[in-house]
Amino acid sequence: MQDIVNRLGRRGLAAAGGLLVALAVLVATPQLLGSRVDAAVGTLDDANMTWLWLAGAGFVVAVLASAGSWLSAIRMCGGRLTAGDACARYGAGSLVNTLVPARAGDAVRIGLFSRALPNRERLWTTGGAFAALGAARAVVLAVLVIAGSLSGAMPLWPLLVLLGLVAIAVGLAWRARRRSAGGRLSHLLDAFRALGREPRAAVRLVAWIALSTAGRLAAATAVGAALGIRQPLAAAVVIVPALDLAGMVPLTPANVGVTSGAVAMAFQAHGVSFTHGLAAGIAFHAVETTVGVLFGLSSVIWLAPYPSPGFRRLALLGATAMGALAVAGAFSATVLVPLV
Repeated sequence: MQDIVNRLGRRGLAAAGGLLVALAVLVATPQLLGSRVDAAVGTLDDANMTWLWLAGAGFVVAVLASAGSWLSAIRMCGGRLTAGDACARYGAGSLVNTLVPARAGDAVRIGLFSRALPNRERLWTTGGAFAALGAARAVVLAVLVIAGSLSGAMPLWPLLVLLGLVAIAVGLAWRARRRSAGGRLSHLLDAFRALGREPRAAVRLVAWIALSTAGRLAAATAVGAALGIRQPLAAAVVIVPALDLAGMVPLTPANVGVTSGAVAMAFQAHGVSFTHGLAAGIAFHAVETTVGVLFGLSSVIWLAPYPSPGFRRLALLGATAMGALAVAGAFSATVLVPLV
């Protein structure tokens, strides 16, 4: 917790609080954002809640797989980390990204994951691991761009950029594999050095990222199905890479507004009305944010200091029980009660 506060600073936390208050006002009164947004929010009343819960399950898979990719990257750099710790450190970054703009959560993740490394220049090593994960994501996104371009809903030019990033990563891994780390800057290549010496590690990274992307694809498909949109899977193939590109310029906490707009434009390319597309974007962002906040709060509870191991276990058990009851209650209220 203290590491998170130190990295954000008091001004950063105050700014995040102010933005959250403003966003809460806009959520409570969507008519302030115009008639289109108000109509889109009204469309959500007819959404199929079962599909939205399936979307939430897809986001859970995406978050866990992303944490797994970080676990794999840190371990190949010599770090010692359990799966639970990896999930907690990744989740803390997700919570910060939800509250603070400019993807400050990535800096928090680098700081938290660096503690699992034994070398003195561990921050540089973790930064290189983050870059290696970006290269693995570029491989998966390249496949999605090809699929989207074949359907005629996405231009092919992003493929050139993604393949260029992959080529740079391959070149770095090839050159660094026979060189030992020296100064600080050389530790940036620790992850690429490990990939060059053990190509199977690259396969594991890509597999984790692919699983995470599959979770988001499933979530986007479920959101489309919840609103009765035709061919939601085809639209999801366009939505996921569009969101990753939009996420490169995170202007608001959790990319509020940008995410919904990107989803709306992707659905509109498939012949969906702007109102229904915007409703899908709002639903997608709301479910993803809810999963991120819940996972992030659980992560903070995991990482918080406790006076004794027994007290820590008691706090975790209590939080888990309360979370399970809350999820069961929400599921009953939104899915089971309407069926009765």
